[in-house]
Amino acid sequence: MSLNVLIVDDEPLARQICVDILKPMDFETEVADSAARALEILERVHIDVVLTDVRMPGMSGVELLKIIKEKYPETDVLLVTGYGTIHDSVEAMKLGAYDYITKPFSVDDFRRTFQRLREKQELLAENRLLRQQLKARKGFEGLIGTSAGIEKVLKLILKAAGKRQPVLILGESGTGKELVARAIHAHGPWKDKPFVTVDCGALSPTLIESELFGHVRGAFTGASQARQGLLVSAAGGTVFLDEIAELPVELQTKLLRALQEHEVRPIGGNEWMRMEARIIAATNQNVDEAIKRGSLRQDLYFRLNVMTIKVPPLRERKTDIPALVHEFIDRYRGSEGRITGISNEAMNRLMVYNWPGNVRELENCIQRALVLGTGKLIEVKDLPSPVLYPTQKSTAEHQILSLKDIERQAIMQALEKTEGDRVRAAKELGIGKTTIYRKLKEYGLEEYLPMKKSA
Repeated sequence: MSLNVLIVDDEPLARQICVDILKPMDFETEVADSAARALEILERVHIDVVLTDVRMPGMSGVELLKIIKEKYPETDVLLVTGYGTIHDSVEAMKLGAYDYITKPFSVDDFRRTFQRLREKQELLAENRLLRQQLKARKGFEGLIGTSAGIEKVLKLILKAAGKRQPVLILGESGTGKELVARAIHAHGPWKDKPFVTVDCGALSPTLIESELFGHVRGAFTGASQARQGLLVSAAGGTVFLDEIAELPVELQTKLLRALQEHEVRPIGGNEWMRMEARIIAATNQNVDEAIKRGSLRQDLYFRLNVMTIKVPPLRERKTDIPALVHEFIDRYRGSEGRITGISNEAMNRLMVYNWPGNVRELENCIQRALVLGTGKLIEVKDLPSPVLYPTQKSTAEHQILSLKDIERQAIMQALEKTEGDRVRAAKELGIGKTTIYRKLKEYGLEEYLPMKKSA
């Protein structure tokens, strides 16, 4: 990534030395002999980094910093200072300066400082791109990601949205099945109608029967007045039946009839009422096993299974993790939030972890990090123990479910062992150099940076 650097110094030789160091590093440079001239350049040229001397005739570097931070908040400012003005530079950092360099400076230290700045600016650019992608996806009720798995889900949502037939959503806990149901409703022609959710495993059989089908007055103890069930009151809207396999079997029979005949009869009543709601059901259970043990009626399954949408677990779409992380940071940090991003090292840890709790676990992880974090970025130390020290059981249980996941983990392990050397990693894996670069692109690991081994 090429960055534009503005060098501000009243000494021509000092400006030229900085230009000579930065040019071979692929930085574009502009020069100014005063703070006033620097402000003129900033008005007409996009500048990523300003390198300014502290002591200059007229406006000082610190005064220039204040103006830049007010008018160009995303521009980084690096101060060059003599030993006698270090205190001023430290104070300037409190005003938003990125760092300071003392004169005379080491060329190697100078280069390292600008390399860190480049990495920071690349991370900011990536964050901006991710946030633009997130804005484009707001219509999908918070379903975030660009992986093949989530793209397939989004296409199926659009296909299902305009139809009244039932939809069955399959997926592990925490994958976002309710988000899928809400997106189907939101993109359909009946989006202005009610969307109601029923957790089939959270209520007693009597209560859930009343919730769904309604009851007449005196139908059971406590039924002091008649109540219309959700299947009727939702009218032309959507009823989302979460964890359908936990609905009592006798109520599954009643629901099946309602789906077939489009009418329901309240508890204790004699009259049938028209049902116009569209049914979307979901379960985190293995459907075949649920049918075998009798917790899910096969005929109900066939009736619901007009269209099936399987939401992939997070471990199968890890390329979506960065976008999800930035969405959660924006969502939970608040208007005065100190933390605005995440370090590369912390992101690498999130990418390696297998997320048995899926997106819900990642969301909780980021919320926790925002509370505990003390800097501008989420760091490794802010992450919870399960992410930092995953148990062998938590990682192995899910790896056997996906050959792609196993291959991805093998590549990451090889990169860890070789400290990011792609050619050596390919040799460790017994594959060609071309193959590893293709796999890195396929699994979204092109920017993967392994944790450095401690000395």
